[in-house]
Parts: sequence; C-alpha cells; structure tokens
Amino acid sequence: MTTQTKNPADFVIPQGMAHAGETLGQLAKSKSGKGYIAWLAKQFQPKSASHRALKAAAQAFLAGLNRSQTPTQAPAQPNGNGHKPAANGNGKATTPVAQAPASPATNGNSRKPAPANGDQKQRPRIFSLVTNKAILHLEDALEIDKVKIFMVAYQRGHGASATAVHYMDVADARVLAADLAAGRLPNKYVEYKGSPKARDGKPLSRVLKVGDRGDQAKRPIVIQVQNGPGELVGEGAIKPAGKPDAEVTIFLTRWEARKMGMALGDYIRAWQAAKFVFTPPETIVDG
Repeated sequence: MTTQTKNPADFVIPQGMAHAGETLGQLAKSKSGKGYIAWLAKQFQPKSASHRALKAAAQAFLAGLNRSQTPTQAPAQPNGNGHKPAANGNGKATTPVAQAPASPATNGNSRKPAPANGDQKQRPRIFSLVTNKAILHLEDALEIDKVKIFMVAYQRGHGASATAVHYMDVADARVLAADLAAGRLPNKYVEYKGSPKARDGKPLSRVLKVGDRGDQAKRPIVIQVQNGPGELVGEGAIKPAGKPDAEVTIFLTRWEARKMGMALGDYIRAWQAAKFVFTPPETIVDG
C-alpha cells in the first residue's frame, strides 16, 4: 500500500526511478529537476501503484508551482516594489524588511526533510559524465569513507529506464582513480557490496564492475553497477541472490576515463589533507 504525503513537495521518488530518494521539492531547485517533474506529470506512463502515486504527486506539485508563479500582486507603487512603506509606530515610514528564508532544518512547512541515510542525502558532486544512453555521477560520501556511484540508464524522449547505486571504499577508490588517470586498467575490477535491510527490510546487493575492452574499442573503459536482491553471507557480507533488477552500464573513452580518474584522485587527496589539518592523527606517547 502506497502512502502519499499531504504536501506533494515531500513525495520521495521511489527506487528504480531517476533521482530515487529525492523529494519533488528538492528536484524543483534546479532547472533539470523541474523538467523531470514536468515529464513525470505529463508523459510518464505508470506501471504500478507507487508509479501512479508519483505521477499524481508530480501533477499536484506542478499545478501548485504554476500557481505560485502567476502574478497576483497589485501594480507597483511609487516605491517600486508594489508595497506601501510600513509605519514604525510613530507615523514615519520605514524600509520593508525581507522575510527570512526557511531554516535548513525544515522544508518550509514545519516538516523535517527526509533522513539523510544513503541515497536520500544530497551530496557534493565530484564528477559527472553523460553519454547518449547513460549518466554517471561520483558523489562525496567520505564521511563514511565511501565514494557514491550513482548511474542512470535512459533513452532520449522516454526518460530513465533504470537507476543503480554503489558505495566504494575510499582505499579502493584511490587505486582505481590512479588507474583511470593513467587511461588504462591493468586488471578487471569487481566489487561486491550491499545493505542488509535496504530493500523493505531485506538485503540489497550492489555490484560494481570496471573493465578495459582494449584499444580496438572506441570507448574501451566499461563501468557497470548492478542492484538486486541479496543474501547475507559470513560476517555481514552480501552476495547477489538471483538476477539484478537494475543494471546500468556506461562506456568511456580513455580521455574521459583520465578526466574522471584525475577528478576523483584530486578530490580524495584534498579531503584527506583537510581531514589531517582539522583532525590530526592521535599522538602515541611511549611509556
């Protein structure tokens, strides 16, 4: 059963969609996000109850957004802003004071935003790449010693067909960044991660694959992320349990791979330098 929020701005994009984990209100802060909301409201073809709820929320949000942008103020007065100067109690006019924006702790309607756990947290963007079939974002999750890889498969004119997320350990990301910066991968890289309760209380498998198809390929570097049902093994490890239900692959030229590797490596080094300055390692005292 799908639970809708009273305010369409609070509606969270469900898993499997582009911008999964973000609210409509968060999306509306960017031009591309507003375009995605318009696509959801007008062109999206829902195939499930959650998709129908998403489309209804997008339509309601878009209608409210259009109403808020419709001019309703009276013609401007001589002070140029359409408002009469406010009196300060002694008959003298004062300059109107702008209303303070909503606190970052709320979304403007006294509700707290969605918890910043995993995919729902807005993170600084490290690197982005867009091809004719896929989008790749590297995002800062360094507070948990991870680099977030967010990928979207799409078809022009039809929107997103799949989204997939992976969290890579910083130690591994540093080595991969160096290999990509060199433009070549000496070995294929495969990493198995996951979350024990991310899928309605059940394990979620995340798999990252990075490979090099050789110089005969126009776009030789391949990055693929798979998300699907998982199975707990060992001490909290998660392996895939069947076929993934979300798989996104992107192909890079060697030049694009080098740009990505340089951007990721520089970002990690800057983060490590700042971390060292503000939180130096513990001092070991002999005796």
